[in-house]
Amino acid sequence: MPVTPRQYWDLIERNQPPIKRRANHAKVRTGCTTCKHRRIKCDERKPSCGRCEKAGYICAGYEDPNANCRKDLPPPPASKRRTDAVLRPKSLRPRVIDAMHQSQINLLLPPSLSPIYLDNRDGPFFERFRSQIMIEISTWCGGEYWKRILGEVMQDECIRHAALALAAMLLAVEQSPDPTNLSSVQLTQCAEGQAALRYYMKAISLCRKQLLGGITKDTVRSNISSTFFFAMIELLQGNMSTVDQIMVNGTLLLREATKARAPSGCATVVWDEELINQKAGFDKIIISWGLCPFFHGQKEIYTEMTPANSYSEVPDQDLPTLVIRGRWTRFQNDMGLFMMSVRCGKLVSPEYMESVVSQKSKYVAQLRQWMPLLDILLEREKSTSEFYPLSIMKASSLTATIFLSCFLDRSDVSYDLHHQSFLEILQICQRFVPEKPPAHLKFSLDIDLFPIVSFTVTKCRDQKTRQLALKIFREMTYRQVFWNNQGMLKSLQALVDLEHRGRDKRGFVPPSSRYFFVSSEWDSERRQMMAAFVCVVSVPTESGDMPTIRVPISF
Repeated sequence: MPVTPRQYWDLIERNQPPIKRRANHAKVRTGCTTCKHRRIKCDERKPSCGRCEKAGYICAGYEDPNANCRKDLPPPPASKRRTDAVLRPKSLRPRVIDAMHQSQINLLLPPSLSPIYLDNRDGPFFERFRSQIMIEISTWCGGEYWKRILGEVMQDECIRHAALALAAMLLAVEQSPDPTNLSSVQLTQCAEGQAALRYYMKAISLCRKQLLGGITKDTVRSNISSTFFFAMIELLQGNMSTVDQIMVNGTLLLREATKARAPSGCATVVWDEELINQKAGFDKIIISWGLCPFFHGQKEIYTEMTPANSYSEVPDQDLPTLVIRGRWTRFQNDMGLFMMSVRCGKLVSPEYMESVVSQKSKYVAQLRQWMPLLDILLEREKSTSEFYPLSIMKASSLTATIFLSCFLDRSDVSYDLHHQSFLEILQICQRFVPEKPPAHLKFSLDIDLFPIVSFTVTKCRDQKTRQLALKIFREMTYRQVFWNNQGMLKSLQALVDLEHRGRDKRGFVPPSSRYFFVSSEWDSERRQMMAAFVCVVSVPTESGDMPTIRVPISF
């Protein structure tokens, strides 16, 4: 049975089931030091145990069983004395660029035990969140708030349970011999999966309790962070429609928070810089997914989102890079909402054409000012951790420029004029393809790169460039915990194959053989997806529907 919030809302109304107690067993004192600290059974494999290796921990080795008999012996020389092993997961392999490695090191906290208010059973999940998930979220989600998410986890009970649920579900995926071929039932049958369910139910209950007390700044901050974690939990299981609904609900909560008023007429929620940054990061996810054909709800929710229009001027290059990135995110969100509106609307009606052209010109002019600034920053930060997000900003700006230059051309032929820009985009994306398979399953959505690479596959009709984009997509998603990426990859390949049938002897794809990738319907339990394509020159039928080609995908 898929793990969906709807089930939890029902379960919360009932009495909690009795807690099952483990049967007592004689303690085994011959296990490795790490397993003893984690309070799990060690398989006692030598020289390092398999449980540590499988969970991504460095095995601290075995204590000498005769150590207690030698207490009276003098201590060994300092040069030969073994230091205590650090109990934390192996560090993730860095991406190709050194800047990414630096970013991860800078974000790692000093090794420490779990907070004292956590139960012993929570320790492994907290450590995995602290040492991996938090780092990767802050890398691709953007915003200063997400870099401080650990503080929120430790202070807010609702966010903490949601984060522990996410970490437990990630460990449940790792327990499977084949993480790319899972079902929700399999995930929730192991001990880690059961723990994830328990944390998830508690987090949902706390969210409800907060909302019953009214919308406040703390309620919004707590619920938005928890909502993000809920979506990741569902995405791990392949419940795409539930992910859609969760993110839409988060957007509706932000809308209500913006409109909420006290009886005196004053705003209920005070939007300080921290909350604005959190909202910008959440909006970024909604918009990025909305610009992909793999999610439905985000495409319909853009009408509920209001452009900020607060950062129309390009910042000065002397400002801190983090401040510049924050302004780019808000500008990119405004531009993304515009792109969603014209993309979801299929045809721009004559009465709106003047307004659309005016907005398009405004964004193109701003992008032309951003480009030289990004080049300066990339040169300045090429040996720092900022090089990674700045490179993605450059690829995003190139993608937006191409789209804004071509979206009014219903034949899609104008995209062929931007082949060099597509190549530059792929050169940037290639920097982030790992040289070697990562040691851990990667908890990463590459939320910026997926829309960029998908856009290149769908809009660049040069055959070699398309195949390169598909190759990059495949390598980026290798050992990703979000295994439905295989379905995304195969649906993009289906579009390439469909258009290739109409390619003429010169290699040109005529407008009658070009297609929009409009939507996808997921059945992740059966590992199937139905991809829908519409010819770019199609006209609506009498009923208003567009002639659609549906291609079944198995992954």
